[in-house]
Amino acid sequence: IGREVAIKRIRDNPSPSAEARFLREARIQGRLEHPAIVPVHELSVDERGRPFFVMKRLTGTTLASLLMDERVAGRPPTNRQRLLRAFVDVCLAIEFAHQRGVVHRDLKPSNIMLGDFGEVYVLDWGVARVVGDDTGEPGAVASTPGPHGPDSQKPSWPDADLAGTTRAGSILGTPGYIPPEQLRGERRLDHRADVFALGCILFEILAGEALLPHGAPALEV
Repeated sequence: IGREVAIKRIRDNPSPSAEARFLREARIQGRLEHPAIVPVHELSVDERGRPFFVMKRLTGTTLASLLMDERVAGRPPTNRQRLLRAFVDVCLAIEFAHQRGVVHRDLKPSNIMLGDFGEVYVLDWGVARVVGDDTGEPGAVASTPGPHGPDSQKPSWPDADLAGTTRAGSILGTPGYIPPEQLRGERRLDHRADVFALGCILFEILAGEALLPHGAPALEV
């Protein structure tokens, strides 16, 4: 019908856990029908048996890029009202997800896109968790004993790019936007983890700088 779409594919030779995470992302995103969540049109496999899913194609700029441009220019956001309106849309989308038992777990400015015509989208549901359903839980928590026994464990981050990406096989989330309980590796997180991240994002919009340190310093809990 002439619609332009985006196709997300999995890398060659994925591990079973990576493939399960990929399928989980498509299904969670597909079940959340909201204007600020990118719709999924199809989930299928290609001629080589590799899964892919088809989404609405987006155009726009991430909130992270807009905030970085302002920091480079040495001034706070010039169009704060626009960013705050977008933030409200993000909050409503996350509330919608929470009402359906889904916790995003990786909210950050680079996962928020502002479209060319006022659209707002929450991206990357790859590490989202369905409350009450720990089957097929993506990723694994890696931790090392703390100085005061198992209750004070500090997580390690062996596979993550501490500059701000998220990878399976490590703690799920991005340093600087993760609440303390997520850093401690507590698997049974609820909606409050997302509320914490939203607070960090709101501070960044208003102040023009990050609330918490990013990278390795963010792991000091």
